[in-house]
Amino acid sequence: MLAAAFATSLGLTACEDFLDINDDPNNPPSSTPALTLPAGQGEVAYILGNQFQFLGNFFAQHWTQSGGANQYCDLELYQMTSSDYDTRVWAELYAGALNDFRYVADQATETNSPNYAAIGQIMQAYTFQVITDAWGDVPYTSALEGLTNLNPEYQSQEEIYTNLIVLLNEAIAKIDADAPVPASDDLIFGGDMNLWRKFANTLKLRIYLRQAYVRPDVAQAGIQEMYTAGAEFLGMGETADVPFANQTQNRNPFFQTQVTFRGGVDVVASNTALTYLQTTGDPRLDNFYAPAQTGANAGTFVGVDQGTECAPGRTGEQANTISKPGPSVASATTAVPLLTAAESYFLQAEAVARGWTNGVGVPSDLYAQGIRASFDYVGDNVAGVDALLQQPDVAYPAGGTVEAQVERIITQKWISFNGTQGFEAWTEYRRTGYPSFIELSAAASESVIPKRILYPNTESIRNQNYPGLKELSVAVWWDVKD
Repeated sequence: MLAAAFATSLGLTACEDFLDINDDPNNPPSSTPALTLPAGQGEVAYILGNQFQFLGNFFAQHWTQSGGANQYCDLELYQMTSSDYDTRVWAELYAGALNDFRYVADQATETNSPNYAAIGQIMQAYTFQVITDAWGDVPYTSALEGLTNLNPEYQSQEEIYTNLIVLLNEAIAKIDADAPVPASDDLIFGGDMNLWRKFANTLKLRIYLRQAYVRPDVAQAGIQEMYTAGAEFLGMGETADVPFANQTQNRNPFFQTQVTFRGGVDVVASNTALTYLQTTGDPRLDNFYAPAQTGANAGTFVGVDQGTECAPGRTGEQANTISKPGPSVASATTAVPLLTAAESYFLQAEAVARGWTNGVGVPSDLYAQGIRASFDYVGDNVAGVDALLQQPDVAYPAGGTVEAQVERIITQKWISFNGTQGFEAWTEYRRTGYPSFIELSAAASESVIPKRILYPNTESIRNQNYPGLKELSVAVWWDVKD
């Protein structure tokens, strides 16, 4: 399980003994790609499922702070500090996950294990995109040189995005159907290299579309090249996620933090998302949220306007009297998705709607498949999709402008990310401005929803190439749309 996977992360060493009989097989003195890969995958999942899950779902207004506590009022106030995502996020992603994936790729290359090398590089690309989307310009080329370079240079997000495509192309080229593959040590796909190829292609599609407003020519050319080459993407039931179990240290990280440690007193449904689900008659409502447990609204779905319980005049409404995150997103065994089948279909739908796929694909069909994949992932009956598609606010605007079609696609993508991919929901909102009905938190101390995370305080102290403070309101490179 994951606890064992983390124990094998690089940096853990055992005392040497001259007698082999005293070597502990559970604590080897050195690691291998098979031991290190699950550690890195688990580290990324913990960040996405914990700190970035809270941040993203609050900024995307799926969740808000209850009146019974104030643990996350800094998110509602837009008042994060340079220490909020420091050692537990920045350091874990760089010194933990990325070092692990670099080790996997390098060691696998030395031992002629191309499939391990491919996975290591694909996961490096995935993790670097998360990092640069959170902070903007960050260390990239010189980031993982250890003690040989204690002052890695910051590179522009534009340069990093270009290099991520190169890295993914190299990884895809290494996949070898005749070479040995990982098994249970690959927590995501169990060594299925066809799925890893699809994952890499889908990640490339995400990277290109992220540039749709800042480098449309590059995005279009890259996507057309993929379709000309016959690239395959993740499909129904092929979500890339990391599983968890109802065991100590193996529980879903959001559940562990919010339910096990905090008693479920903080996070409740935001009316921004809840009302949309209710207005459109979306059957996923009881997957994303649970009915209120006590009070006048017991047994019904009720939310809170974003940020009101962190603003003057807060009611102090207790969490149990409001809907909380539901069973599909807040159980001990909920997996943490890195890239869902639903997201894959919505990405494809946007690419087709923009006319960037050489005429391949029907955007309305891919849009509907995205919704079906979301239903399937949260355990709802996909038979309900057809009725949902008849709702005026859900039906695909086939005769509308390209931007109207993109808005509808992103809005349904936002719904599919509810409680599952919070960071990606916030990121896509920054890129597109959709859903267009999201407004500032009632407690907002700034005039704009944060557009980045502050660089960690440790960088300003330790790295001579630290670029200086970037305010939360300063957009990252690809965030250029009004």
